[in-house]
Amino acid sequence: MAQELLIESAIHQQLARAGTCSLDELAAQLPSYSWAQVFAAVDRLTREGTIALKHPAPFRYILSLAPHRSAETRHVMQS
Repeated sequence: MAQELLIESAIHQQLARAGTCSLDELAAQLPSYSWAQVFAAVDRLTREGTIALKHPAPFRYILSLAPHRSAETRHVMQS
């Protein structure tokens, strides 16, 4: 659990600095973690709605921080 929080925090910090980036770019910016660890964390974060994943072209995914939502909106979406 602590490892998950560390990588999620690192992803948030990197996206706050970069604005947007691809999954491969993000993984390259986080050399302390494997590509699989970054992918798993991105999957968790997109499912909970804290980062946004866009698919602008085949084989291209762009990540960014998601706009803040209220706790009530998150609860309704998770139900």
